Amino acid sequence: MIIEHLQTYIQPILYVLNKAGKALDTHKISKILYFADREHLAKYGTSISNDTYMKMQYGPVPSTIYDIIKAVQGKGGVISKSDIESFFEISEEDKIIAKVNFDEDEFSKSEMECLDNSINEHLSKSFGYLSDKSHDDAWKDAIYSMDDIKIAKAGGADENMIKYIMHYNELINSKFI
Repeated sequence: MIIEHLQTYIQPILYVLNKAGKALDTHKISKILYFADREHLAKYGTSISNDTYMKMQYGPVPSTIYDIIKAVQGKGGVISKSDIESFFEISEEDKIIAKVNFDEDEFSKSEMECLDNSINEHLSKSFGYLSDKSHDDAWKDAIYSMDDIKIAKAGGADENMIKYIMHYNELINSKFI
């Protein structure tokens, strides 16, 4: 049951690792996913990871994905390592390695486009560059958790897309009695 819930978060990590073709650290995975999510929000109005980004010192970090990575590293408490050990392993440098391929059926064409764009643009960039670039207005305005609308604006979303995201968020957060 918990594995099914975590698939939403596991698959984007697997996608990035498989496409990168090498082990990556927490920072690199987090920033590649952030820029992919930011682009997808700005262009299509939805997040790829469906995760909540948290404002951290070195830039945005996807909360549940961070918990998964910490569990792989044996540093987690929220998610058990046994729940995710069939998907990932840890390198000697404390980097994450994919043990399986991502499931292409879990992604739309637009999601793969934005993930690929982010991987191509950010995989070779330095820690400092990625930290600086991710300190955008959405990050600056956040106290702790970051707002999807501000992330979309930071990604260049126009007013029509912002209205769409607001309406979409209202529908998702509606409580039917």
